Amino acid sequence: MSDAVTNVLSFDVEHWYSATLLRERVTDPATHIEASIERVLAVLDRFDVRATFFVVGELARERPDLVARIADAGHEVGSHGHTHRPLFELDRDAFAAELEASAVAIHDATGTWPTGFRAPNFSVTPRTAWAIEALETAGYRYDSSVFPVKTPMYGVADAPVRPYRLDPRAPFTDPDDSADGRLVELPLAVFHPRLRLPVAGGFYARVLPTWPVKRGIRNLNARGHPATIYFHPWEFNPAVRSAAANAPIPAHARFISFHGIERLAAKLEALLDEFTFGTAGAVADEYADPGGVAIDGTAPIRVGGER
Repeated sequence: MSDAVTNVLSFDVEHWYSATLLRERVTDPATHIEASIERVLAVLDRFDVRATFFVVGELARERPDLVARIADAGHEVGSHGHTHRPLFELDRDAFAAELEASAVAIHDATGTWPTGFRAPNFSVTPRTAWAIEALETAGYRYDSSVFPVKTPMYGVADAPVRPYRLDPRAPFTDPDDSADGRLVELPLAVFHPRLRLPVAGGFYARVLPTWPVKRGIRNLNARGHPATIYFHPWEFNPAVRSAAANAPIPAHARFISFHGIERLAAKLEALLDEFTFGTAGAVADEYADPGGVAIDGTAPIRVGGER
């Protein structure tokens, strides 16, 4: 295992049928959320790795016991919004309300306030750059929503590939280390700064062989940059594919959603065996403003920035 750079391991926690390509196609589904999370926690425990779980607020409200189980196992819990709606479907006021509602639900479940955020569908882009100010106002310490490659659904083609402090005036450019932004951005991993093939996890890890994902992490680590990797707990549970068998899901959506599920656990274990991983919050601390106020999750997040 390489100890040179600590990479970010993260999981976006929502019901499998909440995914954008599935949410209007699946009715009366079996959840499988508990079994999916337990599978992931077992792997992390076996490798003694701590990760960040970005949890949807509605799920935290519905299953506080399960979110508490994640926190009690030593993992960080961040916000994944409250309703799993991409920011493209929200305005500023609705987003601020989502931030507060999700933070309260997570606090009620875990006893701590989230300090990190990931937008559903990586929907922090130039079109929704207003979200950065909202996150700062609410007191968040870091964001991990920018995918530095353009895809049909999301992404920012020329965004930095390394963690950086967001300048609200130019949030998708690589500032020098003296930038005065308070919010640290942890962009998702790509294969190479000049060859921006997505290798960050999720669908990409399921459809690709393991070697390009490993090579992409090495490419970033060789430059001293951590790789931010993500998965969904339900991607480790083949039962969700069976649950969706009779739903009217188009072939392309079924492929994107379920291809490679049965092999993903082995791929994750191969990554954990070779690289060093930690929480998003711990990595963000390394890039935070040294003159800023430390946020430890004990003070509340509120609309209006009151902590």
